[in-house]
Amino acid sequence: MSDFAGKVAWVAGAARRPGIGRATAVELARRGADVACVDVVTDAPLEAESYRVSRDALDATAAAVTAEGRRALTLAVELTDPDAVEDSVAATLDAFGRVDVCCNLSGGTGPELGNGSLLALEPASWRATLDANLTAVWLGARACARRMIEAGNGGAIVSLSSSAGVAGQAGFGAFSAARAGVLRLTEVLATELAPHQIRANAVCPLGVSPAAGGGNPGLERGVARRGLDDWVRATIPLGRMQSPDETAAVVVFLASDAASFVSGQAITVAGGAHV
Repeated sequence: MSDFAGKVAWVAGAARRPGIGRATAVELARRGADVACVDVVTDAPLEAESYRVSRDALDATAAAVTAEGRRALTLAVELTDPDAVEDSVAATLDAFGRVDVCCNLSGGTGPELGNGSLLALEPASWRATLDANLTAVWLGARACARRMIEAGNGGAIVSLSSSAGVAGQAGFGAFSAARAGVLRLTEVLATELAPHQIRANAVCPLGVSPAAGGGNPGLERGVARRGLDDWVRATIPLGRMQSPDETAAVVVFLASDAASFVSGQAITVAGGAHV
């Protein structure tokens, strides 16, 4: 299948847990795209959150793209830094000559990224949560859309929200607010970019299994008192957590020509939750 033959994708969050970005990058490559693999790289321990990644993890995503026979570019970028994001898109054009698909799949939860009661939350944690889960999405979309408009070939933007952005979840209030902001941002992008034939959509996953893609440590810590199995039974009608591929499939569909008349939409990938 070559839905993306000759196209280039800029994928932010390409290596972070729970693995949705990596699964998306690989599937795009499998369908013919060259991929800029972008993420926030750190040498610090990563047990408690899912926003930052190791250099090895980012390199592994790029290797998985090249194993599909496509070109890969690895870019370690602080995704809340406007200049760094703009530079990463410029580097993508320098390497590949174009950018057709923007996948904003970064973000995270954790003790320093908004977990806990809103009344007990520190302002620094609130700001960090909004920056990682909303501002970074806007910066990625803005940088890619500017280049798409210059090229005049249209394009597609797909951004990661969350089921917590569809329905607020206690203990994740800052994250819920940020991911709800992604939904409104997507609607406005779809309206403003439509004259340039650039589509914007969002996906709203719930929980990736720890056995698939490394899980989501912020989510797992947030529901620890209930127990992950009890939380799944109470929350997800299909009775299981998802794999990264199950969200990546929706991201890739929304980025493809099969969704050529879909824009401004948010697709919930949550096993029937919130029905």
